[in-house]
Amino acid sequence: MGELVQKQATTLTPTAAEAAELARTKIFAGIPDDEVKLALAIAGRYGLDPLLRHLVLIPGGKNRRYNVYITRDGLLHIAHTSGKPWSIEIDEPQKRENPYTGKEDIYLKGRVKVLDPATGQTQVFEGGVWFSEYNAGQGSWKTHPAAMHQKVLEVYLLRRAFDVALTPIEEMDRVQAVQAQPAAAVPVEAEPVEPRPEAAQRGPEPITPAQLTKLKATLNDLGLTNGEWREVALRLSSMVVGRELSTSKELTKEEASKLIDYLETLKGALAEAGVKDRLESANYLARMAEAGAVPPTSAEELRKDLEAFRAVSADPREELFGEV
Repeated sequence: MGELVQKQATTLTPTAAEAAELARTKIFAGIPDDEVKLALAIAGRYGLDPLLRHLVLIPGGKNRRYNVYITRDGLLHIAHTSGKPWSIEIDEPQKRENPYTGKEDIYLKGRVKVLDPATGQTQVFEGGVWFSEYNAGQGSWKTHPAAMHQKVLEVYLLRRAFDVALTPIEEMDRVQAVQAQPAAAVPVEAEPVEPRPEAAQRGPEPITPAQLTKLKATLNDLGLTNGEWREVALRLSSMVVGRELSTSKELTKEEASKLIDYLETLKGALAEAGVKDRLESANYLARMAEAGAVPPTSAEELRKDLEAFRAVSADPREELFGEV
């Protein structure tokens, strides 16, 4: 009787080590190993697969040679593996006057509903984005603008719903900062506090109408006043003043003055560095904001960043939202 030979089934699924090596040699070919190791570590922390383009490395930035971005597919993966039932709704686009530009633009609104199994409560994360100049974009932005508009809104809503508003690098920095804080001090009996003058009790002066007008005009010159660029403007403003903002109206008079001075200087430096148009400016500032880096105001430093930025693609938004 012949000997029975059992053949082992073969599989095309790579091991974690093989997948990492494939990503390093294929997806991230030509990128320094230390940058790739960081990207792979971030992918592992969030359960993302670089082979499926869940995250991308894009050149540019003040503090790092490459910035890490979680793509739309990566955000969908985070949502699907969260263990929470969720759904997304996108309303019909509306064409109406954009309060930020004064022009008739496209407004797209939607919401993500997330059920918490532990409490049985459903949270609703709602928001909308404006679109105008994107309609004249390149690639899928030109051939399928409606689909790309929807993808932008999905990214915005998923980031909010699943707490991925910050990039992984920023998130790790934030966690490390919290862990590095000293233990809470033992409370002691507070000493009597002298009454403050009435002006001090009112707190700092809020941003003035003139400052608000000037701020919006400067942000408009930088290409950051509509669509998803509003989120970039808020992130950039928050980094400059040193605290999180949900609207520019939360700025104090002193903070607004500091922010306007910085943005005016940045606008001049970008022009001197040879920035081509408002769309290029907005794309560049979006990458810096995602990386948690305040853009430099030196034209020489900006030239280096822009050189790497322009080498990526004609329209880098497709790196984040995907081809149609």
